[in-house]
Amino acid sequence: MHAGKHHVSISFQNLGSSSGGNATLLLCRHDRTIHRFLLDAGLGPRTVAKRLKDCGHTEQRLDGIILTHADSDHMRATWRATLERRRIPVHVWEPHREEACRKGVPRSLARPHDGVFEPGDGVRVSCYRTPHDRTGSCALRIECGEVALGWATDLGHADDGLIDHLAGVDALGIESNYDPDLQSASQRPEMLIRRITGGRGHLSNQQCLDAVRRITGATLRSRALNVVCLLHLSRECNRPAIISELWSRSGGELVETLEISRPDGPGRLHGLRPHAPTATQAELFT
Repeated sequence: MHAGKHHVSISFQNLGSSSGGNATLLLCRHDRTIHRFLLDAGLGPRTVAKRLKDCGHTEQRLDGIILTHADSDHMRATWRATLERRRIPVHVWEPHREEACRKGVPRSLARPHDGVFEPGDGVRVSCYRTPHDRTGSCALRIECGEVALGWATDLGHADDGLIDHLAGVDALGIESNYDPDLQSASQRPEMLIRRITGGRGHLSNQQCLDAVRRITGATLRSRALNVVCLLHLSRECNRPAIISELWSRSGGELVETLEISRPDGPGRLHGLRPHAPTATQAELFT
């Protein structure tokens, strides 16, 4: 390694994403240190441990949990005992702290922040508040050296501030919650449908695609998106086949970057490093 240069990389693997629960493994390497985080903890600790083991992750250590917000599908109360036993800190935006503590985060382990924080050496996280429900959610920009990952779920709608916040990331996780036709045909109460589709709930498949296009349009050509991971699909009002058809028809080259998350199992492990976006896990962490 040249003097003054740091060996940095980011690796991530979604462990499951839906209205029933969301959690993603995040590995950030800075020189010889590898930080292990969860992005959201909406899957219980036993489920997370099993899926990590099934994916070949023998190391169960966590250096922290980073919350987008504290809804129960992002912070499950069953984590309390594990957090206390293993002394795992939970990084939460200050306006969400009280709700997170009600959802099981011990006050002694809550790490409130004002929108920018460093959960580990060489790792910087900045947040953008999204118009989701009453208290909003945090769209995350996670940076380790020159590598950046964007993570945006429970958006409401994608405004210009969100696009600017996520421009230039190397990989993006973003919600693609519902198909409008399936939503309209569902037996859901009209009030719930209005909450989801009214600009303060979730993004439709088309709104997601439009947001990704805008993010790539705001990004220099030399820094194209390498991975787009679609999150938070509604079990009742969405289908992976519908999303695949939409992106095949309208996504252009972006379709080659696509991963559609699953509600009941992990996705692929993605590795990012400066100028080597296709690095394998072995290359990243050796």
